[in-house]
Amino acid sequence: MPSKGVNSVFLKKSNRGLALKLIATKQCRSRIELSKEMGLTKTTISAIVNELMEKEYLVETDKQTTGDPGPNPICLEIGPKAPKFAGVLIQRGYAEAAVCDMNMNILRYERLEQAFTSADDLMNAVFELLDHTMQMGENIVAIGASSIGQVDVRQGRILAPLYFNGIQNVDVTGPIRQRYGLPVFFDHDNQSAAQVEQLFGNARGCQDILIIGVGYGVGCGIVMGGRRYHSHTGFPPEIGHMSIDVHGQPCRCGNVGCLETYIMSPAIERKVAEALGQNLTYREICMTENNPVIDRIMEEMVLDLSGAVVSLLNLLNCEIVLLCLDAIYWPERYVQMLEDIVNRRKFSNREIRTPVRKAGFLDKTQILGAVCNAVNRCFEGELLD
Repeated sequence: MPSKGVNSVFLKKSNRGLALKLIATKQCRSRIELSKEMGLTKTTISAIVNELMEKEYLVETDKQTTGDPGPNPICLEIGPKAPKFAGVLIQRGYAEAAVCDMNMNILRYERLEQAFTSADDLMNAVFELLDHTMQMGENIVAIGASSIGQVDVRQGRILAPLYFNGIQNVDVTGPIRQRYGLPVFFDHDNQSAAQVEQLFGNARGCQDILIIGVGYGVGCGIVMGGRRYHSHTGFPPEIGHMSIDVHGQPCRCGNVGCLETYIMSPAIERKVAEALGQNLTYREICMTENNPVIDRIMEEMVLDLSGAVVSLLNLLNCEIVLLCLDAIYWPERYVQMLEDIVNRRKFSNREIRTPVRKAGFLDKTQILGAVCNAVNRCFEGELLD
C-alpha cells in the first residue's frame, strides 16, 4: 500500500521527509521505487530528489541491477552531510547519550553509571553526556530524549517513577532546549524503542507492535496503525501495573497483583537468591545453564508474562511482540516458550501466528529510540527547510 505521499505544495515538507524516511529505512532504493511507494509521478519524485541532493541530504550510488530490460536505475542513499541527531536516555542508575546519522548509525556514544538523587543531579548528568557527545560540532538539528515512566509526553516531563529515589516532576525538554538551542522531542523509553524497531529494527514494516521492557520495573511500548499510542492527554501505556492476580501481592503503585511485582529483574534475582542461597545478577541468571531451580523460576516468569501479553494481543491484535532491556539476555528457549504460550492461548486473530523476538538493537534499543524521537520528526518533515 502506498505510504500516502501527496502532490500538494502545502505538503512539500511532508513529501520530502517521507522520501528521506523510505531511503533511510531501505524501503526504497531508487527514484522509481519512491514513485511507486509514494504514489507520486516520476517528475514530482525527480524534483524532490534533486532538491534533497542539492542540500546533500541524498547522494547517488551504484546502479541497481534489476534484470529488467532497459537501463538499470541509479540507487540513492543518505548523504554524509545530511543532518545528524542527538539523543539522551534516562534510566534508573544510569543515563546514555548518542549522536546518530539518519540511518541510525551511532557516531558517538557515552554512558554514565550514577544513582541519581535529585532532579538537579539528574539534569546535570544529562548535560554532561550531551556536552561530550555533541562537542564535535556536526550538523545536529534536533535532540531526542526518553525516560522511564511515568512521563507526560506533551509537557516533556518525568512525573513520578517508582524506585527512583523520590525524583519526580522533572522538566526534561525545557532545560535541554534552553541550553542547546535545538528542538527537543521527548517520549517514554519503551515507546521510543517501539518506534526505532518499527523503522529500523526487527519490527520493520509492521504497523501494530508491542514491545516489552523487563528491568527494574516492567514497561511497554505500543505502535498502532504505524504510530505510537498515546492518550489524548499525553500519557503512554503501562503494562507493568496490569494486574495478573486480583488476590495477589500488593504493589507500590497501590494496586495488587501487578505484573512487575512478579517478573521484574529484582524480583527474579530475589527468588533465585532465596532458592539457591547465592546472589546472582539477572544477566548471570540468564547465562546459567542446566540448573533446574533457575529453569523453574524463569519458566514461571514467562508464564506470568504470557498472561499479560495474551490480554494485550486479544485487545490490540499486534503483529509482533519484541523484548528489550534485561529480556535481551534470555536464552532463546524462553523467548520461544513465550511465543508458543501466547499463540496457544490468544483468542483474537488466532489463525495468524504472532512472533516473539528480541529487539533488533539489543542493549542499544533504548538509546537509539531516544535519538529516533528526533529522527522521526525529520521524516515527518518538521525539521526540513
